[in-house]
Amino acid sequence: MEAGLHAAAAVAVRSRAALVWVEGPDAARFLQGLLSNDVAGLAPGDATVALLLDERGHIVAGMRVRRDADDAFTLVADPDAAEPLVATLARYHFSEDLELLGPEPAETLVVTAPPPTGVETVPGLVPGTWEVLADDVDAALAASGLPEAPPEALESLRIERGAPRIGVDTGPRTLVQEAGLEDRAVSFTKGCYLGQETVARAQHRGRVNRVLRGLASATPLRAGAEVRAAGRAVGTVTSAAASPRFGHVGLAILRREVPPGADVSVDGVEGTACVVELPFR
Repeated sequence: MEAGLHAAAAVAVRSRAALVWVEGPDAARFLQGLLSNDVAGLAPGDATVALLLDERGHIVAGMRVRRDADDAFTLVADPDAAEPLVATLARYHFSEDLELLGPEPAETLVVTAPPPTGVETVPGLVPGTWEVLADDVDAALAASGLPEAPPEALESLRIERGAPRIGVDTGPRTLVQEAGLEDRAVSFTKGCYLGQETVARAQHRGRVNRVLRGLASATPLRAGAEVRAAGRAVGTVTSAAASPRFGHVGLAILRREVPPGADVSVDGVEGTACVVELPFR
């Protein structure tokens, strides 16, 4: 079943998420002033990917934002990101006319083919996937008509497509461009939001010193293993998996001077691993 994610046939994978609701007349304005993407521009039923940053532009949480109505939004985050997300939102909620509800754990269904119309979805964490929000995931799976694949298959696809998981592939001081999320999760035309100055400066006036890269190895990689180039520590493996297409793969935020195609040494790996520009091809 794992190979199904990499073949022509579409599949579905059960996943876990945390749901947060922001509802009230000031919901759109409140979120627009905090999140990195243009959520006020969403029409009801539309969704996008967004980040919550701190004042210095470091990533606090990632999420998918669905506009349920003019004054109601659903935020879909990884379970481990829910508490810091809600805590930060609450810290900036002063006199706005809105309610913050949740987080509430939920089971979702990630599909690799466009779901039918009328189904509540948000963009999946992995580019090219959709996350179905349903009260009954078993019923949603049956209605999709798709074969079920295991979570391990989705994890290998996530790494292949270079989709960082916030809090796993990022740390408390990771910048947007270091994680490679500026194209998918940031609007550079929406105006001010929390941490916007740092994001804009990195995009238009300079460059970051580290960048998310892939690693390919003939032997298994291990999250937490140190990566070295010419004997110098240049990063740490943050995610690792076995890929049906590319063998043993991983993600790491490496020093920019280590280019794609470079051979690096990784703790626990016999021989060397190769640095890969994302997504894997």
